[in-house]
Amino acid sequence: MVRREIPCAFQLKLATPQPPARMEKPVFGRFFCHLSTYRLIWFLAAVTLCRAQVVTRDERELLNTPASLRCSLETSHEVLIVTWQKIKAVSPENMATFSKNHGVVVQTAYKDKINITELGLQSSTITFWNTTLDDEGCYKCLFNTFGSGKISGIACLTLFVQPTVFLNYKFFEDHLNITCSANARPAPVISWKVSGSGMDNSTEILSHSNGTTSVTSVLQVKDPKSQMGKEVICQVLHLGTVVDYRQTVNKGFWFSVPLLLSIVSLIILLILISILLYWKRRRTQDRGESLQVVMTNKEGNK
Repeated sequence: MVRREIPCAFQLKLATPQPPARMEKPVFGRFFCHLSTYRLIWFLAAVTLCRAQVVTRDERELLNTPASLRCSLETSHEVLIVTWQKIKAVSPENMATFSKNHGVVVQTAYKDKINITELGLQSSTITFWNTTLDDEGCYKCLFNTFGSGKISGIACLTLFVQPTVFLNYKFFEDHLNITCSANARPAPVISWKVSGSGMDNSTEILSHSNGTTSVTSVLQVKDPKSQMGKEVICQVLHLGTVVDYRQTVNKGFWFSVPLLLSIVSLIILLILISILLYWKRRRTQDRGESLQVVMTNKEGNK
């Protein structure tokens, strides 16, 4: 007599009475659902483990200054060569490699721009000598290992420019304009802390070819006298930090257009009167001199 082993799934099916046909689909559906869930968990665990093998850190650096990105392999794999690539839309672009046999090899397009400054096979650092806008982005470090293939990590570089801020005010005929302008990368955000009411705010944003953005906010105060001697605060938010810029509106005199025209007209009138008086005085003097000459001539003829 030959005894055959029956798989567990079939044993369960033979050992129990046959359920109605409508019950078979839910039972096997739950079985395969649990199987798919386990596979998904194992897959995610494997992906997480692979990613955890390379430790990277994103960096934020000042534009037009040196910057470095570092990758570190946390496993004991035997590494043959380390490659740095720039991630682009179509495909990654090789930048530089390091190996014990050939040392550092930098691609022609990146010579005098970057270099591998940490010469190791378990840890590698790439340095940009003077960052430009083209250097902003993400980079991949590839550890080509013996027996395990390529293990990679990604580090991203973000470039910024500190804000340059100007705050001033100007009186007009019937209002006061307070202007706050900030130029930075990324674009700053401007807000105001001003007491009083009757104010309108307008903002203008302008992008520049050097990668910076200028944000200009104009606060129009309808009653200039209400701000005399008071402090105005322009708040500039940049990279999560808020800096206050303060300006006190000084007391003083300003002229409306009608008043200015009246003063100018009065000055012109005074000048004309002075010219007229001078002309009359000069004419009187000339007549006196002429009369004296005539009298002298008559006396001489006698």
